[in-house]
Amino acid sequence: MIVEIDENKIISLAKKTVTEALKAGFEEVAAIVNYEDEAMVKFANSQPSILQSWNNISVSVYLAKNRRVATLSFEIPREEDALGFIRNFVSEIELSEPSEYYAPLPKLETKIKGPAEIHDSIIKALTEPETYSEEILNTALTYEIDKLAGMFKVVAGFEALATSTGVETLESYGKYEFYVRVFKGEGSGQWASAGRILRREEIVETTRVASEYALASKRREKVASDVYDVILSPMVVSNIFNIIGTMASAFEVDMGLSIFANNKVGDVVASDKLTLIDDPRNPESYSMTYVDAEGVLTRRNAIIEKGVLKTFLHNSKTARKYGVKSTGNAGWINPHPWSLEIAAGELKYDELIAEVKKGLLITNNWYTRMQNYVEGMFSTVTRDALFLIENGEISKAVTKLRITDKLPRLLRNIKDLGRRRYQIKWWEAEIPTIAPYILVEKIHTTKHML
Repeated sequence: MIVEIDENKIISLAKKTVTEALKAGFEEVAAIVNYEDEAMVKFANSQPSILQSWNNISVSVYLAKNRRVATLSFEIPREEDALGFIRNFVSEIELSEPSEYYAPLPKLETKIKGPAEIHDSIIKALTEPETYSEEILNTALTYEIDKLAGMFKVVAGFEALATSTGVETLESYGKYEFYVRVFKGEGSGQWASAGRILRREEIVETTRVASEYALASKRREKVASDVYDVILSPMVVSNIFNIIGTMASAFEVDMGLSIFANNKVGDVVASDKLTLIDDPRNPESYSMTYVDAEGVLTRRNAIIEKGVLKTFLHNSKTARKYGVKSTGNAGWINPHPWSLEIAAGELKYDELIAEVKKGLLITNNWYTRMQNYVEGMFSTVTRDALFLIENGEISKAVTKLRITDKLPRLLRNIKDLGRRRYQIKWWEAEIPTIAPYILVEKIHTTKHML
């Protein structure tokens, strides 16, 4: 178990990996060693179908020689295996082209050791995951549902970083993620939660929301595709803003894979209602971290503030190309957001619905695809409960539609945001996102073809 691990061995392996890679002939090296304990419960047909617990050691290595760059990631049972992988890679890197993004690893004196405590609730869930699975089932079965499915996972670990420029850090972490999908008749509902503190009431609420959406959508009617004002639930918001947040990476901008490719810092890119932040220092964030993969201290970065583009996300390589400082978002190759947050609005859930004369409440989505990255043309399919709103009230549950629109228009058409926020992470939102319900005007929909 994590509480019994000698954390000095974790940082020792990271340092030894760097030393051996330098001996093998590489000029610059960074190594991340991750040890974690994990427990997971999967649900199917209203029963825990799989209950697993395990531990593993994973290693990620950055290697540079003659301006050529490579990264490796692998899981290992023994230290010697990691060093063997690296020695065998010396000849391989010579076959690659020098990187146009090459920049030396930053020379830092970053020394951090275990500043974050693992919350007691995470340790308890690691040893007693069945306690939470029972809570989930007992909550759902208080409703007259047909069945449920889902996944509950809790992880605790240590992550060590060492670089050839003198960085040595060790961080501890504990976190959970949970999603549940409930079925009733023709309907279904899904909700998710995640974070660093596992609260019983959040597990109960997540299950309750999914159950209530399923029951409310058990009989569905057809609805015409049209241009609607839509309320996007935090599930949908997290999915769409995972894409937008990733597009704020300076690397994605340079590659032409971003709606911000033709923007500069200071441009108005969204409604003044929107503030989008990357905050890896939030103590309750699933992805909280004090340092990035280069050893640069992380910080809270406003990507969009009141509609204005405030920064791109940088590592040392993109920062050098842009003539700015790193924002603490490395990614050895591609800088990325750690933990997205959307600033809360002022309206309660019922008040958002009351704002809509003709529209939709979209509770979930999937199959989000980009047709044109620079223009932001995208489509996504509604999933689970979908409701028609008429004259400020939910009138009925309706069948699936496809949203077909442009991300820049969606950003500009944000009218209001909810007061309450939820931390969402699941396989359609891999970057944890703290988000409210959001009301967006004039979104185009088409029929979803089965």
